[in-house]
Amino acid sequence: MKSVVVFSTSYRCATTTTNALTRRAATRDASFTTRASSSSSSSSSSSSSSSSQRDQQEGKKISEGRHEYKLKTSQELKQLFLDAIRGQNKDEITVVKLTGTGKAPKEKKPEHKKTELRPVLIKNEVKVQLIQFTETQSFTKNFRSEREVEEIIEDVVANGGYGNWRVEMRDETTYDIRVTKSGDAFVSKSKNSKSSSENKSISNSADKSKNATTKGLIDTTRKNASFLANDREKKRLMRADDPFLVQVGVSTSDGKIKAAKRDKYKQVEEFLHHLEASLSAASEETNATSTKPLSIVDLGCGNAYLTFATYSFLKNTKKIDANVVGVDVKKQSKEHNESVAKELGWERDVSFVQGTIEKAEIPGAENVDVCIALHACDTATDQSLVRAVRWKTKLILASPCCHHDLHVRIRKNGLSSSVLLSSIARHGILYERTIDNVTDAWRALVLRILGYKVDVVEFIGGEHTARNTLIRARYTGAKATKELWDEHDALVASFGCESYLTEALKEELENRRIPVP
Repeated sequence: MKSVVVFSTSYRCATTTTNALTRRAATRDASFTTRASSSSSSSSSSSSSSSSQRDQQEGKKISEGRHEYKLKTSQELKQLFLDAIRGQNKDEITVVKLTGTGKAPKEKKPEHKKTELRPVLIKNEVKVQLIQFTETQSFTKNFRSEREVEEIIEDVVANGGYGNWRVEMRDETTYDIRVTKSGDAFVSKSKNSKSSSENKSISNSADKSKNATTKGLIDTTRKNASFLANDREKKRLMRADDPFLVQVGVSTSDGKIKAAKRDKYKQVEEFLHHLEASLSAASEETNATSTKPLSIVDLGCGNAYLTFATYSFLKNTKKIDANVVGVDVKKQSKEHNESVAKELGWERDVSFVQGTIEKAEIPGAENVDVCIALHACDTATDQSLVRAVRWKTKLILASPCCHHDLHVRIRKNGLSSSVLLSSIARHGILYERTIDNVTDAWRALVLRILGYKVDVVEFIGGEHTARNTLIRARYTGAKATKELWDEHDALVASFGCESYLTEALKEELENRRIPVP
């Protein structure tokens, strides 16, 4: 760590005196030396106090413009976090979060994809929390002592190799810092337009019985103190200690998500958010008007993570009775899933059928309310949609996996080299993504023609799975318009073929075609 030495004005003046004042300067220096030994303790204390006050004042802001990054900007960032843990007046904590990303020019590549630092309140004590992210995991550590904070700032902020930093402040100010090739930092400031209850003024009242290190500590029970609070449970639709998560091996016996299963847990959690948002469509004509349980079918259920999650969420969280059926072609999947259901005591309401998506005999299929098909491969997604449409399912949630069928159909018709696609087909990855998107857009269009209100959304972040598209379809019975049919016919003409879904539902589609006058 480099030291910055600050010389007092009186000393600089003394060293620049002219020869004419040399004797007076020498006398003054001698007098100063005599006084120094008797007053060293007092001056040292005064200097220390002055320096501390100056550090605290300077630490509350970040200088805008261009500055040397390691000697100035990173030190100002360090001061923000040192102020946060010093145990003085917690009302004066100014920083909310510091985020580092990207690689700085001429620096080593950072060990982690992203790093975050923020002050947190843990058991009535302010600490600095460090979170470092890889492609698939995050690692969290908390630091309390000034020495630890100084070291981590030097290692991660000053010398970690990150090229971009963002500082979020309590007053809703944001600083963006970019490190240049020369080692300077360009610092710009912006003000958030949105108000945030988290980052506004907070109470400095505290229980007087608290010790000195927690005196004036933020009352985290107050809503406007939440920016600093860490001892709070995140809003989850599926608790980590849910019995089914423990039973299927996603969580440990003490209710903690296993590191290797975090992506799976995230998928379950995100799916339940989509299900909750769409639930009224399926329950509108069932639970709202009758006492019959909600009927749900999971096509291509595999190890039944979503099958069990759906039942547990509806039964235990939403207090909705449900019958859930999982379908999979593998015998071992059926046997395994049935044993899990029995262990959980859910075998009466959660059952499994072995068979293909197309032909499996499903009890109560004439009254299916919700159909789930996540990551059903290629035409298995289409087959799931066909069954859902014929059941007149009220809500469909389908996340397509691989898309091969339309690629083959287009290739057979020789259109991959046509004017329409030639510029795209020249680049394999662009062509593949384009036809994948056309496949899902065509599926959504067919469902609209058949009376569904459809939207296609991101199911989960791309860092968890590359197959992250979700088709959400809610049956309304709306009539197909001429515009919808024009879109469909244009797709057939453009690609020289019909899609799998169009062929499979030809009769249903023709029954809804608008007669030509």
